[in-house]
Amino acid sequence: MPGVSLQTDMNLLNQHHESEKKKRLPNSVWYLLLALIAFLFVSSQLDCAQDLYFTGAGPGMTVDEPFNVGQGVFLVRAIEVYGLGIFSPDSLREIFEHPNYLPDHPPLGRLLIGVSHELVSWLAGSDDRPFVVTYGRYASAFSLACLVFVVGWFTFLQWGHKSGLITAATLICLPRLFGHAHLAALEMVTALFYVLAVLSVVHFWNLEQPPGYKRSCLTGLLLGLALLTKIQAVLIPIPVIIWALWKWRQKAIVPLLCWGSIGVLIFFAGWPWLWFDPVDRISEYLGRTTERAALYVEYFGIKYTDRNLPWHYPWVMFLTTIPVGLALFGLLGFWNTIRSFRESPKQKPGGEILLLLSILWPLILFSLPGITVYDGVRLFLMVFPLTAVFIGRGVAIVIDWVNQQLPPKFAITAVALLLLSQSYATFVLAPCWLSYYSLLTGGLNGANVLGMEVTYWGDSITADMLQQVVNDVPENSVIQVAPVLHPAYLQTLQETPELKRKGIQLVPFESEKPVSEYVLYFQRNPYLPEILQAGQQESQNIITEVSRSNIPLARLIRLNSSR
Repeated sequence: MPGVSLQTDMNLLNQHHESEKKKRLPNSVWYLLLALIAFLFVSSQLDCAQDLYFTGAGPGMTVDEPFNVGQGVFLVRAIEVYGLGIFSPDSLREIFEHPNYLPDHPPLGRLLIGVSHELVSWLAGSDDRPFVVTYGRYASAFSLACLVFVVGWFTFLQWGHKSGLITAATLICLPRLFGHAHLAALEMVTALFYVLAVLSVVHFWNLEQPPGYKRSCLTGLLLGLALLTKIQAVLIPIPVIIWALWKWRQKAIVPLLCWGSIGVLIFFAGWPWLWFDPVDRISEYLGRTTERAALYVEYFGIKYTDRNLPWHYPWVMFLTTIPVGLALFGLLGFWNTIRSFRESPKQKPGGEILLLLSILWPLILFSLPGITVYDGVRLFLMVFPLTAVFIGRGVAIVIDWVNQQLPPKFAITAVALLLLSQSYATFVLAPCWLSYYSLLTGGLNGANVLGMEVTYWGDSITADMLQQVVNDVPENSVIQVAPVLHPAYLQTLQETPELKRKGIQLVPFESEKPVSEYVLYFQRNPYLPEILQAGQQESQNIITEVSRSNIPLARLIRLNSSR
């Protein structure tokens, strides 16, 4: 009978939909698993100075980490002391106007680092130091894990499971991003919330009609959280505004106002330091980067100040710090997106165009004259997870093409091996991932010949190297350290338990009147005196060093008395 037949067909269709849903549900498990793998990879190499027994030796302590961990611990312990009373204006004023509070960055990133520190401190037991840098590093490890899940899941929703898994795995194969995940710095937390804010707009605003109030406000919430991490988040609105006006013209104005207003409101509400003098303090915060002392950068063998670097610095650093194979896949993903858009000239720009604009805009900004840029790719690190989306798209396109030429299993195996080869540097460079350069420069060795910075932040004075220093230097020795980019760096390094146990004292290097024959330094050439520059080995007796590709990144030397 027709009615029975129709009912049977409907039942079969419903069963089919239910089975499809069951098949789709486990997809999230794959991304959670990859996120867990990323966290375990990172957390297995986090120790910077024999601080923690349940993690392996990782990068050395970097210049900014003492500030971030110290401030994070200050905020968390203040919350513990005040309890619910922290919400009173008087309590907030006491905390955020305390002499120990440093308002150079919004509080969210450092608060998460502080939470990480206190949780790990509870697991590790008591320590007589005010804070331990290694403990705070778990916040960045967790941020990378979240990025792996978020970026992978987003790509899956956009282009399917194949692209999603590849994108998630790609984040582990980007050495500079992977390296920053080992540090108690703001870059990984900033990258996480920056990417969340961008991808939420790409996904939830990718409609024929402008988004309603609910979508605008919820995505504005993520914008506000990004603004609470670091000043780079102020770059988010420009591509969104351009894209939304391009797509909907004047109809985009109301959603943009809702989105931006909620973002600014969350930013202001989440940083009580602003409350007590809003106009002056917002001006102080936004103008702080133009008022600080200039930093020096070595680029193609020339010493520049951070405001005078050539326009191509961010583009060169970006392109030469992604493995070549992944960069080619990324270019394929970019090209496919642009081609698809150009083939439909009457089509409104989709979410992938906003994603592309969000990658290009930070690079363009840091190319402008007078804009400060330094420390390799650190200031625009948030571009790398967004680029991974296009890398995943490019690899999926290649797999689909190879599947047409070869048996599917062979095609997937070939591409998997190719991807695996791109993770080579992640393992070989450990734990000096911030020194990575791709084959476009001839690797680290070629970058050194070209006059690029081989290291810049102190991470190459690794935990293993510090232990070697303790073994090789007599008790109660004095070691000169260079470069000392901030006194807090040396002060915190001095608190290393093994150095204190052996009575070793660290002091800044004095080239004119050296107070010790022992010198510990990392190879940031613009800040090193001539005697410590490459090519001055005749005045040095090398005791131990950290090197990659035969390029010294950090050394403990004994100065020759005949110099």
